[in-house]
Amino acid sequence: MEKIGICGWLSREGDFYRCGESKHNLLASHLEKGLDLKLFDEEKQIYLHDTALLEALGYVKFTESKYGLENEYYNNQFLLFFGTRFSYAQRKWMEKNITKMSSFQRSECRQRLILGH
Repeated sequence: MEKIGICGWLSREGDFYRCGESKHNLLASHLEKGLDLKLFDEEKQIYLHDTALLEALGYVKFTESKYGLENEYYNNQFLLFFGTRFSYAQRKWMEKNITKMSSFQRSECRQRLILGH
């Protein structure tokens, strides 16, 4: 039987914030307020909020989304990261917690760790 995996946000400092599937936006809003996170996007001339804010700050989103299913294959929807490199703390957290991940998450995580993200 396949593990469900993990869902939540992993900060640059290696802190993992768990949430339920499809609750990432709600958690992002909570973290923005609770951690007093702010980032002004100079190009768009706006403050970023929720998911866009966490992504821009280099958080990693872990999900078990089935929305990426294409022809019986999943389209990298299990670990979303828009930065250039994982932080040392993120890499260490992923290595330590890889057994808690689903097989899809483990596969994607290993590939990205090997490629040097």
